[in-house]
Amino acid sequence: MTAPEYTATRAGVRRAPRPVILPPPEQCEMCEEVRLSGSFATGAHGDDTTTAAAPGRPRGSGFSRLVARTRAVDVLSGLGSLLPGYVLVVPRRHTTSLGDLSPADLAEAFSVGWRFAERIEREFGRPVVLVEHGSSGAAAAAAGPPPAGAAVRHRTGGSCITHSHLHIFPLSDAAHSPLFAAPGSRKISGLSDLIDTAHRKKNYYFCTWKRDEGYLLSDPDLPSQYARRVWAGTLDAPDLWDWAAFPFLANCHDTTDRLRDPYESDTDRQMRETLLAYGVAARTYAARTRQFTDGSTLPHEIADLARTTSGVVLDAGAGAGRDALCFAANGRRVIALDACLPLLTMTPEEPEVQRVTGDVRSLPLSNASVGAVWCSAVLLHLPPAELLRALREFHRVLESRGAVQVSVKEGDGQASLAMGGENPFRRHFFYYRHGDLIPLARAAGFDVQQSWTEEEPDSSDDVQRWIKLRLRRTT
Repeated sequence: MTAPEYTATRAGVRRAPRPVILPPPEQCEMCEEVRLSGSFATGAHGDDTTTAAAPGRPRGSGFSRLVARTRAVDVLSGLGSLLPGYVLVVPRRHTTSLGDLSPADLAEAFSVGWRFAERIEREFGRPVVLVEHGSSGAAAAAAGPPPAGAAVRHRTGGSCITHSHLHIFPLSDAAHSPLFAAPGSRKISGLSDLIDTAHRKKNYYFCTWKRDEGYLLSDPDLPSQYARRVWAGTLDAPDLWDWAAFPFLANCHDTTDRLRDPYESDTDRQMRETLLAYGVAARTYAARTRQFTDGSTLPHEIADLARTTSGVVLDAGAGAGRDALCFAANGRRVIALDACLPLLTMTPEEPEVQRVTGDVRSLPLSNASVGAVWCSAVLLHLPPAELLRALREFHRVLESRGAVQVSVKEGDGQASLAMGGENPFRRHFFYYRHGDLIPLARAAGFDVQQSWTEEEPDSSDDVQRWIKLRLRRTT
């Protein structure tokens, strides 16, 4: 189950007409890659870039391979990166071939592909070829996505994963490009032949190195990872074609670092890693935080905020929905918002709870659309300037006289802490004093109605001292 997309309206949010469709993550390993922003195949079980990885899926030192994200596709640095600059363009909607995408999404996938082809040529000084193994054939469709942990090795057409994806291979020499055209391929222009072949439920192999022409082979009888075998041969490394056995993670790191947005701030990098930490641990974190700890004051504070306000409640940073469900039990309609989609999808179905993905620093809500904001143990992931941005967003979406309750950990400085277990990602924390927090609340336009501290366990069951503020919009 995935959280639906939403668009902002004057009344708050409404369901967007175009849903994001993904199968359950246990059914498709590439869907899991998309869900976890490219971190799924890079856990904490070694970092050997040239020898066989641990059995099953290659795993690395813990990083996100996500280079870019658009409306319809993710760009991931590719495992098995024989040369730096190897990327995959991966639709977030599960299809077995690019030809099964909507015309708009297909056009976007190739538009993004050619844009990154140009970037790879500029950044790495190498020509490229674009390749897709389409798996729309009856056998592939009947089989469905592979089970978790299974890399299908001999599927008709040469594809080893049945979630559609476009390879962009950097080459040592442009003269090698024609070698990627499979024997028997026919020359085509445009993308309509991909759509037609997919709609006829045919597997296909497609490659191109010029925008106005490509080469298509329908119903190919090719070995697994055919294009990677060709690529390895052009690099005089014919035995290193298998991405699972030879992930070349150092090259993968290099690709990600050099192609990712160079203007990404330290705060954005820290936030991205924090969200990855929560996403990888979504199931266990949701289970651990499903109930309030014994003696917690949070249920009483939620009931008080529900009793003293009206309108929709925004649970900003809802996680797996525990607090949102408590507000619903107190008779309130709730928008459960979180930037971590894997965690948000753990929220149980509840008619009065509407799930929305979004960042507290840039809320996808209209002005004056909610009556109260609850933000518990969320702003502690932000430094002061970004925390102020979030508070100003709360002020913007609140109705006149609406109230906010926020809480952060008391202390000084910041810390980067491991999530625990095999999770390779860290959460980044910023600590505050009353003297730091109250001026920020006032700068955001709030009247500070109440301020207090108390001790209570955090999600790791470690007792923390919390600063809590009850704020009100006065205009």
